[in-house]
This record gives sequence, structure tokens and C-alpha cells, in this order.
Amino acid sequence: MPSSGRASNLTWLVLSLLCIITQIQLTRAQTAVSTLFVPDTDTIVSFNFPPNSDDINFYVSTPDWYQYTAIGFGTSMSNALMLVMYPSADRKGVTVSPRTATGNTEPVYAPQIGITLHSTTINDNFDMVVNATCRGCQSFIKTVSSAAPMMFAVGPGLNLGSDDPDARIRRHTAYGSFAIDISKATGPGGISTGPGISGANASADAVLDGGGSGGLHKDENKAATAHGILYAIVTLAVAPFDSLVAGALGTRWAWMHGVTASLYFAFVIGALVPGVLVSREHVATQQFRTGHQVLGLLTIVALSLMFVWGIALSWIKRSARKRGQEPPESTRLLGAIHRWVCRAIWVFLLVNGGLGLKLSEQNLVLILAYVAVALGLIVILVPVYFCLWRCTKKRKEKEEGLEMPTIYDHNYH
Repeated sequence: MPSSGRASNLTWLVLSLLCIITQIQLTRAQTAVSTLFVPDTDTIVSFNFPPNSDDINFYVSTPDWYQYTAIGFGTSMSNALMLVMYPSADRKGVTVSPRTATGNTEPVYAPQIGITLHSTTINDNFDMVVNATCRGCQSFIKTVSSAAPMMFAVGPGLNLGSDDPDARIRRHTAYGSFAIDISKATGPGGISTGPGISGANASADAVLDGGGSGGLHKDENKAATAHGILYAIVTLAVAPFDSLVAGALGTRWAWMHGVTASLYFAFVIGALVPGVLVSREHVATQQFRTGHQVLGLLTIVALSLMFVWGIALSWIKRSARKRGQEPPESTRLLGAIHRWVCRAIWVFLLVNGGLGLKLSEQNLVLILAYVAVALGLIVILVPVYFCLWRCTKKRKEKEEGLEMPTIYDHNYH
């Protein structure tokens, strides 16, 4: 009996040690993560680095009302790997798209990066939940001591449901940077996603650096805003005003038309510059092949030609008058071409404004409001232009009637 008692005690001790070791291993597997919690967006991001592996296990929980949520490796977008997540087409799962960028531009899908999805869903709280592994992605980590710099961003509040990993995305509306603790995140196993993980009880060891509330920087696309405002001003105000000045005062006070035309041309160039800057940020517009860009460039070329045309025409008329001569008969045809081409350019600018709003995925209400204003301008200004044309024609006929006897009637006294 004594020997059997010692044997049972030894068995109990071995089993107890095994339980303790197992519990320690389970605890290590559960706690070998580095977690970021972003209160502004109610987002949780956790990372696990399996030992003796180049893979990265990650878990993300983020609201689906953003067009996308993105996690980047490194301190800048240039040549960095970004994991972009957005709802699937049926809005029951999540599409995880690995992408890279050459700078502060829209990242491009990188199919060579392997992503293994263990589970994805959109829960009852409208949160995108992802548990996945990025294969061979530790090579993108740039560590400083045991800290690895990371990036975080969310897109605008636009609906995007797609299974396409190369789906087009808009510029982020908020972003931030943080660092994960490599030593804390390295360990066996993956990331536990059991019940109870939420923003309220997430044990976060990483925080966003600087910025506003919670370290999140609000992004402002000033170039896009400037392009839109300048384009709207030139299309809905400056261009029609220049046409009115040309029609009403162009004959007697040509210099006033020169001033408004110069202002018109300056506004167009002013709208062009930020438009080019914005185009370089997005994959769909980098080649300048969209309808908005093609029509915009054509109208700018035509407007530049008409601007020089108008200057040359004015110089010809002024030179003839200085010599005490009437302008050449051909200037009438050249003037008519100048007027009608400029009117056509304005119509194309109006159309292109709508194309620009559609390209930038603006709200349908804003697009319809723009269309209503543009049509209203046309309805109002066409009769005005017609009246100006009639008045100008009658004035010219009257002036020619008074000049005819002086020029041709040798008996006129």
C-alpha cells in the first residue's frame, strides 16, 4: 500500500505539472499579441508573430460604414504593404486586399502577397470582423528595437461592397500611426477571437501617435477642394459673365472683354493645376484617360487657342483703325468663329463639371443640384444673348446706314 500510495501521488504530481504547463502555453498563445484600439473609429487591430515564420496573424474589428479600413506596415505609404479591408458584395463577409503604393497615391493590388482568411463576417453591430494570416509579410516590418512602426487609415463614408481585391477606393478621410511591440506579439498560435472581445474590454498596448482626439488625423484633400471650387466659379460665373461683356460691350469697349477674358483664362488654369495634382493620386486617373480629364484637356486647349485668337483679332482691328482704315472683311468671319467656339467651350465646361462630380463619386443630390443650376443658366442666358445679338445687329445696321452716304455719295453735303 505504501508503494501504491507513492505511485498515485507521483501520478497526481505529473498530471498537475502537465496541467500547469498546458495552462501556461495556452496563456502564452492567448497573450502573444500586440493590440491597437482606436476609440474614434471603434476599431481593434491585433497582431501575432509566429516564431520561426515570416507570417503575420492579424485580427481586425472595425465598423462597415467606412468605405474601407486599412492597416499599413512602415512609416510612409511609399513601397509599404497595406491591408485594405471592405465589405464583400453580399455584405456578409469581408474582402481583404493586400496593396502597395509608390507614394501618397492610391495603393495598387499586389496579388503576389498571400492572404489566408480564417474567418470574416459582418456582425449584428455592423462591424467587419477579420481573422487572417498574411503569408511572408514579416519582411515588410521595419523594426526599431522591438517596436514596429505601423499606419492606420479609414476611408470616407461611402458604400463599397465588392469581392474584387482590386476595387477602386477613395482617399482616406482620417489616418494615424502607431507601433506594435514585436516581443510581446511573438509567440505560438494565432489570435483568439472568442466572445467578449470588444472596444470596451480590449487590452490595448498600442496607441496612435499625436494628431487629434485619440491620435487620429483628419485628412483634408485641399487640392480636390480647390479644383472643385475654382471649376464651379469659372463655369457658373466667370465664363457666362465674360460672354455677356463680350456681347454687350465688346464692340465699343473691347478692353473690358480683354479683362474678363484674361480673368476667365486665369481661373481655368487655376482649376487645372490642383486637378492635375489630384489625378496623380488615383489609379483610375493617373493616365488621364477618363472622360472628365479628356474633355477638360480638350476644352483647355481650345480655350487657349481662342484666347490667343482673340488677342490677335483685337490687334488686327486696332492696327487698321490706327491707320485710319476699316478692319479687313475677314475679321468678321474670324470674330464669328471666335464667338461661337467660345460659347461651345462654355457648354463643354458645363458638361464636364457634371462628369467631374460623377468621377469623384459625389452625392446624387449635389450632382442633380449642379445639373439644375447649369440648365437654369442656359435657359436664362440664351434669350439674353439673343437680345444682345439683335441689339448689336441693329446698331451696326444703323451705323452703316449713316456711314454709307459719307463714303459712297459724292453729292452728299
